[in-house]
Amino acid sequence: MYRVDIDNKKLIEVPVTSFTERGLRERFDIQEWIDGTPQLLGEPLLIIAKELILPSGKRLDLLAIDKQAALVVIELKRDDSGKDVDWQAIKYASYCSSFTQDEIYNHFANYLKTSDDDAKAKIEDFVDCELEDLNQQQRIILVSKNYHSEVISAVLWLRESEIDIECVRLTPYSDKTGTLFISSDIIIPLPEAKDYIQKKETKQKEQRQHGKSSSFSLEKSNIKPDELKMRIVQSLTRSSDLTPRFRTFLEIINQEDRVYDREEVKQELYKAGIGNDLGQAGRYLSNISQLLTKKSNPHLRQAVEFETSGEHGETKNNYHVVSEYRELISKAIQETIIAGQNNLA
Repeated sequence: MYRVDIDNKKLIEVPVTSFTERGLRERFDIQEWIDGTPQLLGEPLLIIAKELILPSGKRLDLLAIDKQAALVVIELKRDDSGKDVDWQAIKYASYCSSFTQDEIYNHFANYLKTSDDDAKAKIEDFVDCELEDLNQQQRIILVSKNYHSEVISAVLWLRESEIDIECVRLTPYSDKTGTLFISSDIIIPLPEAKDYIQKKETKQKEQRQHGKSSSFSLEKSNIKPDELKMRIVQSLTRSSDLTPRFRTFLEIINQEDRVYDREEVKQELYKAGIGNDLGQAGRYLSNISQLLTKKSNPHLRQAVEFETSGEHGETKNNYHVVSEYRELISKAIQETIIAGQNNLA
């Protein structure tokens, strides 16, 4: 930081100091500055609690509400963030996420030393949305002069994981007269790049979701019956714990030329000894069903019809063996049974 000497056209450096050197503390100094001037953190905030004691006995430095009615946990460190400030703030935010509106009004009323109704009115005047949105989202703002590299790494990862967390750097300066100056800088996300960062985070999220569903396909093969039967036999003879369960699944839905809903198949799997209870049978059915939408199994989709639902088609229902392939599947199943018996012999 520099002080401008206009008359002599000079810049006079104002040296960086530390809060420790000046005998300033988190709780009785920095906390009070932010409490009195929350815009120091780069946005309008309504402080609703200070030194809030949580059931664990820990004290939450400051709790605020932003213009969109999100709760904002503000965690302060003096000259260095340490390694665990992010984890500490996450625990606080997790606890605050369960606050009801009435609890928030009560905390704010205690802070103001007024009534709950008065606190509610002040919040209503402050936010730019309906009170129904209060505490639908939670945010974290970390405040320190310096940040440990592990904290920066964790914050960037948390943002990619859709945790709304920011880092604000407070830097103290002191001139020759001993006058103290404070600069406040949002370092994550940089205000100038906030839109870009948010778009990048959204894109990364979409790419991760796409990556998770990249093995999903509804494309069917159109191969001749002999080849189709050979491919199904291969699927039924793979070395996997899932293979005998998949064979039982095919046996169940191939009994009659009709649609079998998920609940019925789950019951039949359980009766056939697949799973220790209906819940486990349902989980096995989910694993079995995943085979039907794997990109590598278009031959199964040629022979078995089903319905899908969910964002990535993760839920399957109403299974039906295509009528013209019922005999083919029966023969494929019989061949694998005989092959298994021969291997045992």
